[in-house]
Amino acid sequence: MISTLLERVKRFNSDLTEGKIFQEVIKENESVIVDMNAENQLFEKGVNALGVSISSYRPYTDKTVEIKKMKGQPFNRVTLRDTGDFHSAFFVRVSRENFSIDSTDWKTKKLVKKYGDQKGDIFGLTDENLTELITEYVAPEVLEIAKKMILQ
Repeated sequence: MISTLLERVKRFNSDLTEGKIFQEVIKENESVIVDMNAENQLFEKGVNALGVSISSYRPYTDKTVEIKKMKGQPFNRVTLRDTGDFHSAFFVRVSRENFSIDSTDWKTKKLVKKYGDQKGDIFGLTDENLTELITEYVAPEVLEIAKKMILQ
């Protein structure tokens, strides 16, 4: 009985150390991560991963403000959303130890160059969202996996 429990703990520890559990949990929460980046940060707040207003890189031109007003879209902050194609193409890349956010939209390189110093400015989570991700999603799911693997 003790030896079986010890083997289960070793397997869990191995999967944790090798990054398998991290990858599983991040993949499981891809939609949450994308939503935090695209909706919460970019669209609702108009801030990048550093918490800096995107407008500080390059504010909307007067023409863009008028277009945004006509469309009923926010114009008091840069949201990087017009048609929604850019945001809807967001996805998460995950490795053993970290993850990154990117977009498959054709405008990605142009928007990164125009509204940031580097890719990580637009893509990534603010400290506030990263803390929420860890405390509300990652940690509870890792504990659940530990229970299943060890106490099965």
